[in-house]
Amino acid sequence: MLKFRLSLFVIIASLGLSACTQKDTSVTMDASDTQAASSVASNVASATAVTSTQTLTSKDGKLSIVVNGDFADAMDSANDKVDQAQINSLTLLQYDASSNITLAVSNLGEIKIKANEYFKNLADSLKNNAAISNIKVGIATENRMNYRFSHQQNGALLNESCVALIGSNNLYSVCASSDSASDAALAATLKTINVQNS
Repeated sequence: MLKFRLSLFVIIASLGLSACTQKDTSVTMDASDTQAASSVASNVASATAVTSTQTLTSKDGKLSIVVNGDFADAMDSANDKVDQAQINSLTLLQYDASSNITLAVSNLGEIKIKANEYFKNLADSLKNNAAISNIKVGIATENRMNYRFSHQQNGALLNESCVALIGSNNLYSVCASSDSASDAALAATLKTINVQNS
């Protein structure tokens, strides 16, 4: 399993982070991603009877993701799957061997700048990062922004589909990653994300 990219994680975590009051949030992909994700989810569901719907919950209990597949907790092997800089903020790590998709959630702490400023900085950083390719950044809302990219790692092309999400006065990075799954399959993994605020 390939590790997530350290330099990109550092960029995301360092762009700025202070408390802001948020409502309970349900995150869905933008229209084109939703259509692709729905198509993939339907094809996967009809292709195999063992695929089931799961609700994965972060260890802080604040974030849950509804997925189709056979995801299993991979926190015990976090050192093999993510860079060391991510370990302390990692709040969920799941892996589905049948789809070869790793799902990781990091709690990056309280937001210190306005959400729209953070999302603009993140989009600019992604677009100006020469180490990544196939960059697509979605339109930011008041509490989330979808983005995807590819990068070379250990001789393979790793594709990542992510959501930067503000909820519970914190910034979360939610990423589905694979060196074999399609962008649509990765987007399907992130189709339904729920955040509880308290």
